[in-house]
Amino acid sequence: MKQDEFFIGWSARTARPHAWFLAGVVALLLGGLGGLALALGSTVNDPGSGAFTGEHTLTGVLLAQPYPVIVLDPDNTHPSGHGVLLSGGGKRGVQAAAGPLDGRRVRASGYGTKRGTLDMLLVASLEPAQGEAPAPARQPLGTWRLTGEICDGKCVLGVMRPGSGLSHKACANVCVAGGVPPVLVTTAPVAGTQFLLIGDPAGHPLPDALRDHMAIPQRMDGVLERVADLLVFRTDLAAAVDP
Repeated sequence: MKQDEFFIGWSARTARPHAWFLAGVVALLLGGLGGLALALGSTVNDPGSGAFTGEHTLTGVLLAQPYPVIVLDPDNTHPSGHGVLLSGGGKRGVQAAAGPLDGRRVRASGYGTKRGTLDMLLVASLEPAQGEAPAPARQPLGTWRLTGEICDGKCVLGVMRPGSGLSHKACANVCVAGGVPPVLVTTAPVAGTQFLLIGDPAGHPLPDALRDHMAIPQRMDGVLERVADLLVFRTDLAAAVDP
C-alpha cells in the first residue's frame, strides 16, 4: 500500500526527500540576486580616482571669489601657476578666514585630496605670508554651453565614495550650504579637464537655488575663464535645464 507523505514539524526525516530541491532553489535565488546586483552596479558611474594625497603646506596668492582658491607659483609643471581649491574640515568652507586675505600672499596647511586635474586642500591653518602677491594669469575662453553634474568639490575629489549622483544629493547640499566649493563635472572634457569651479555670472558664489540643481545632470550656458590652470565657469542657474 502506498504511503502518503505526512509532515512532522519536529522530525528531520520529512525534509530529506526535498533537500536537493531546496538546495537548488537557494542556489538559484542567490545566483539571481548576485546577477541583479552586478547588473545594477554596472549602471553606476565610476566614482573615479579621487584620493587623499597627504599633508601639505602651500604658499601662493589667495583668491576669495567665487570660492577660496590658492594659486601656487608657476613652475615647470604649471607654467601659469596651479589653482588649489580650499575647504575646511567637516561640511564647511573657509570663507570667513579667506575674505580678509583676498589678493594677498598666504600660507595654507592641511590635508590634500585630488581627482583628475583638480586639487583641494582641507585647511587646518591659513595665514599671511611674506613676499609679493602678483595677480594670477587670467585667460577668457568665451561663452560655452556645458552639460554636467554640479557636485560639492570636497566629496567628488575623493572624500566620499560615491561623491556624486542622487545618492549623494543631500550630503552635497549640506556641504555646499556650509561653504564647500561646488564643482561642475562635465560629461566631456573642456579645455583638457572635466572639473570646473563654478560661480554666478558676476563671479560670486552661487545662490541658494543651487540646491535644486545639485547632483543631477544639467545643461547650462555661461562664460568660461582660465585662472592660472584652473577653469572657472560663471553661469546663471535660473536658466539651467535638463539635458
